[in-house]
Amino acid sequence: MSERLRCRVGAFHADTGSSLVEFVMLAVLVLIPVIYFILGVAGVQAAAYASVGASDQAAKMYVGGGEDLVPGVRAARSQAAATAALQDFGIAPTQTQISMSCPKGSCDEDGDLVTFTVVVRVPVPLIPDMGSWRSTLVTVSSTSTQVQAG
Repeated sequence: MSERLRCRVGAFHADTGSSLVEFVMLAVLVLIPVIYFILGVAGVQAAAYASVGASDQAAKMYVGGGEDLVPGVRAARSQAAATAALQDFGIAPTQTQISMSCPKGSCDEDGDLVTFTVVVRVPVPLIPDMGSWRSTLVTVSSTSTQVQAG
């Protein structure tokens, strides 16, 4: 019986230190996907906030530009406001598409609706664009409409 006990105790001593190696390997295998997931969610959230802010600011800048400004200057100010709002969230201009539309055809008359749509392409984290290929995780868009008041 004592020899059997010695064999079992000897088997326990042969595994010393392996639990530390197993823990480190499992932690790495679990933490890397979790961190990658968090990076992806953070990118989508930043794009969502950026697109809402950019479309809202662009529409407000266009209708609040004043009567003395020509439509080209209003559009340029709106584009600059949208670009600044996007850059605050770290969104590059190459990831975005900003468009303006007016349902009645003219954006300069009192009561006209001015709509800005901002589309943001969220890249896959840590995957670079290669040539004309763009890695896209998701595309986020936002639309804001303001009433032109003279």
